[in-house]
Formats: sequence, structure tokens, C-alpha cells
Amino acid sequence: MQLGVVVADIADAIVQIDASRVPFRSFQPGVGPYGEPQLVKLIASYLNGLAGYENKARTKRTPDLLIPNEWALEFKIMRPYGDNDREAENWSVNLLHPYAGNVSTIGDCYKLASLDCPERRAVVVTGYASTLPPRLP
Repeated sequence: MQLGVVVADIADAIVQIDASRVPFRSFQPGVGPYGEPQLVKLIASYLNGLAGYENKARTKRTPDLLIPNEWALEFKIMRPYGDNDREAENWSVNLLHPYAGNVSTIGDCYKLASLDCPERRAVVVTGYASTLPPRLP
């Protein structure tokens, strides 16, 4: 299973989750407010309904999503703004902080590198498109 196929299937899953308009807790409807564990669980559920996954995709503590004998995936959500339309605190640090043990994307790379498993490894960063002009420098 090629990474491009898995990423395209994940993107399709996110579109479907967003289109469902199911709100996460008391937030606005759509995928935006979901936390990483909740979003990955929904992605796994979607993938398990597709041919080629055979109900094998499962969430774990590490990696976030395991497709046995194929992929060990860590996820990171890039969300510069919260549901309240205010800039999220430390969003860029959580994305790029370059230290092992940190909750950043780079920390996830360190975590994946230390895994003893046969699966190929990748980090998936999800972001949100907008038709509004950029507000951050």
C-alpha cells in the first residue's frame, strides 16, 4: 500500500467527517474542533470500510494509527485558530518544536524512529483550508 494512497484515503475521510456536520462537544459543526484522538478514531473507522484495509486500521497510543504490516502513522493537527476565531496558543510550537519527547511533529518523528515494528512510518499533518486571506505573518 503506497503512502500516497493512504494519504488520499485519509483526506477523503476528513472530507466525509467534515461533511457530516457532527459537532465535537459544544463546538461548531464540522471536523475543525475535533481533537487528535477523536479525529484519528473517526479516520480509522472510515478506512476500515474501504477495500484494502480489511478492518485492520486501528488507533493506538503509539503510533496514533496502525495499519498492520503496512504503516505506523502519527498525526498532528495544525490549527492556528480555535473555534472562537482566536489565534491558538503555541500552535506553531506544537507543530515544529525540535526536541525528542515533545508533542510536536518532530517529536513524533523521533517517536516513530524508535519504534520496533515492521511497518513503514510516516507523520500526517492535517490542516484546514480557508478562502479568507491569511491573517498570520
